[in-house]
Amino acid sequence: MEHGDRERLLELAHFLKTRRARISPELAGQVSTQVIESIARALQLDATERRHFFLLALQQLPADPVPPASEISRALQQFLDLQGICPAYVTDPRLNIVGWNQVASRIYGTYETMSARERNSVWRTFTSPYVRELLQENWERHARHRLAHFRACYGSYSGDPWWMELIEDLSHASEEFREWWPRHDVLNGPEGLKVNYHPSVGKLVFEQVSFLLSDAPHLTVTINMPRDVGETASKLRMLLSHS
Repeated sequence: MEHGDRERLLELAHFLKTRRARISPELAGQVSTQVIESIARALQLDATERRHFFLLALQQLPADPVPPASEISRALQQFLDLQGICPAYVTDPRLNIVGWNQVASRIYGTYETMSARERNSVWRTFTSPYVRELLQENWERHARHRLAHFRACYGSYSGDPWWMELIEDLSHASEEFREWWPRHDVLNGPEGLKVNYHPSVGKLVFEQVSFLLSDAPHLTVTINMPRDVGETASKLRMLLSHS
């Protein structure tokens, strides 16, 4: 860069800084997301810098329409596999199961052979006889939790054709969904204690934890850990040994 260009840009920076200092905090607080977005584009900020800029300027993340993931990275799949006897899976913002380990597939259903619709955890919760049998007396609590999570996610995509189609189809397919959806219950986070009744090994008791990925914050990893290191853990080892 020529010396003259450098001086000109420094002068520009100083000019903008002085003009910004003239604006009161009250006026500065009225900056819109459109203005922040325009500045981010002009400065050619990358995704991390842009998120940081939004947090500093507006105390919120940019509301990006994140496309659903159809596959996960090799490293993330390796992480799931390394969970061993702990069923682990990954969901996208639509609550589709997009990644899983072997024991998860052995307990919750053979994801490898399911259609995309069947791998949607909300659709499967409300329409699958297997899931009802797996959860038994815990089905309603799980279904309400799953629906409230779905409603919380839907808030960022209201009116999106994919969501509208699924909601309409679920309303036709499930009496419970049709009754509970208008209640607008919202919730996010893991279920905590989770009890399953597997057709081969019987009762399994888990503690559930979930977290977002730092390099893919639209994906959620959920891990179900045996509540006890005895009975549930040995049953899970038995399931894996017969796969």
